[in-house]
Amino acid sequence: MIKKNIARKMAIERRNKLSEDEIKYLSGNIAADAYSFIKDNFLKNVAIYMSMKNEVRIEYIIALNMTKSVNFYLPRYSKGRYLCFNKFENINSMKKDDYGILYPKGGYIMDTKEIDVFFIPGVAFDIFGNRVGYGKGCYDRVLNQAKDSLFVGVCYGFQLISDDALEFDNNDVKMHYLLTESGFVKANN
Repeated sequence: MIKKNIARKMAIERRNKLSEDEIKYLSGNIAADAYSFIKDNFLKNVAIYMSMKNEVRIEYIIALNMTKSVNFYLPRYSKGRYLCFNKFENINSMKKDDYGILYPKGGYIMDTKEIDVFFIPGVAFDIFGNRVGYGKGCYDRVLNQAKDSLFVGVCYGFQLISDDALEFDNNDVKMHYLLTESGFVKANN
């Protein structure tokens, strides 16, 4: 079993070495697969995130929604480790939250129980659906309230551990699927 702090350190070091061209290329492929998944499964309310620190730029998915048939919701973080999801209207309605991450200001706040699928960032994932984030627990608290939703962990292929398990706690929420540049993988949970 791999300790969270070790997995976090190794994955961040590797992710920080990605070039801008690599990030754009891999993120474009991942966003296209995510949008196909949404359309193929007739999903309407979708939670994504605004990338930071070389994360997969899942926000590229917004440009693929030409018909506006999908409602996207982005997280707003507060220092109290609280997370809510505001509806994305347009890029001009964005503001920085307490952590400097862009979110839709004034957008309708969605009840997380009504979100069909969450595309969730992480520093590392394993094939069993375990996730290592930045250690604040924001997503785990929200996902525990949205038990009927699908959870998709989004990462680059090197962040997915397929030959070992990550350390996990009782409060950690497992992913149903994992998405890398190689496509979707159903978690073995």
